Amino acid sequence: MPEEIVAIYRGDVIIPLKKLDTPPGSRIRILIEGVETRDPMKELSYLKLLQDGEAAEELFEF
Repeated sequence: MPEEIVAIYRGDVIIPLKKLDTPPGSRIRILIEGVETRDPMKELSYLKLLQDGEAAEELFEF
């Protein structure tokens, strides 16, 4: 069943903005529809919170 996921592309890594219900190692298909510009400092803060295990999607509006 198709599911839409919003993600950040950084350093050749795609980082989803919400937790996925997909088992690790699953093969997925990605369709890139558009590119939005982001505030690099806001993005860095978000990624740091993710590394620390915080539920960062609740703190940031993307």
